[in-house]
Amino acid sequence: MNVNVNSLQARDIANILHPYTNAATHAKDGPLVIARGDGICVIDDDGNRYIEGLGGLFCASLGFSEQRLVDAAIRQMRALPFYHTFGGKSHEAGIELAERLIKLAPVPMSKVFFANSGSEANDTAIKLIWYYHNAIGKPEKKKIISRVRAYHGVTVATASLTGLPNNHRDFDLPIAGILHTDCPSFYRYGLPGETEEAFATR
Repeated sequence: MNVNVNSLQARDIANILHPYTNAATHAKDGPLVIARGDGICVIDDDGNRYIEGLGGLFCASLGFSEQRLVDAAIRQMRALPFYHTFGGKSHEAGIELAERLIKLAPVPMSKVFFANSGSEANDTAIKLIWYYHNAIGKPEKKKIISRVRAYHGVTVATASLTGLPNNHRDFDLPIAGILHTDCPSFYRYGLPGETEEAFATR
């Protein structure tokens, strides 16, 4: 890729390390720069439109440039752009969201723990499980079983849960106590002579 040294692509190559990206290929070809979003689509800096099937990596499920969300974000940015819940601190938006989530939960829940990503949320679940078993005097009960081909995140613990070889190779993963079992996929794991129905009940 021949890019102008002052272009967004060249500046990206010079300054950003991308996850899930081949660094050598990226250094040669550069990024696809997304300039804006519109509904289910994103538009690159050349004006090309793409359907964004991942919802912005799972956090824009209502689409892009949704006016209700823009208005809500502007109101919140004016009042309190961000605040944490460490050390007994809180804020109205967090309290109201926690109340709503507890009401929506399909089983009785007593508390909400906010996290910044799915990886952090899953890491926190692991920590709470381990903390609980330490607290009840079962410190040896640390084993967690995940599925081959499952995706749980890319931090050290969640990448260990993620059952994809590329997430383990070269990172010394999985960490101790994380085990993997088959994936319920007849296409990939069915045995010779086995039917899809038999596989489902195996």
